[in-house]
Amino acid sequence: MMSCQPVDRESGSGEACANCGKQGSDTVKLKNCTACRLVKYCGVDCQRAHRKQHKKACKQRAAELKDEQLYSQGHERPEGDFCPICTLPIPLPTSKHSVFNLCCMKRICHGCDMAAQKSGMNDDCPFCRTHYPKAGADSLAMIQARAAKKDPVAINFLGEKYFFGELGLQKDMRKAVELWTKAAELGS
Repeated sequence: MMSCQPVDRESGSGEACANCGKQGSDTVKLKNCTACRLVKYCGVDCQRAHRKQHKKACKQRAAELKDEQLYSQGHERPEGDFCPICTLPIPLPTSKHSVFNLCCMKRICHGCDMAAQKSGMNDDCPFCRTHYPKAGADSLAMIQARAAKKDPVAINFLGEKYFFGELGLQKDMRKAVELWTKAAELGS
């Protein structure tokens, strides 16, 4: 069993054992502290000998690493959850905090929609400036035109309308699934 003496390493440069100061080389392989990865040791004896001095900093850094791991695991929000005008995230549930415009198939936050209305754009889309359709048939025609251009969001939206039988469409499950499959293949 090797006896190690703690060494003052403040003036040292490069990789060295945190306890004895032995420099890492081809013959001396230094191993990281597995908890914090801040310091290296030449062996288990040095790690045990240095534990009292290192324990507090090790626990603190280990907690920071765990936090980093936990916070980096979060799910990113889909691109559609951000307002295309102000680029801020739309609060969840998005359907309560935004409007969906059929003309461009974009979800606009209530703030941008209200700002557009205050500026006099009551009948136009704040994103694409298209005039809003008045009747259900006009809306359906607008959606079908975008779906014909292979817009995956429009195809998915049209599938929802077939599924629920809205906008004057006959409720058709097969057609809805067919449209959803096509939208998924196109990247919706």
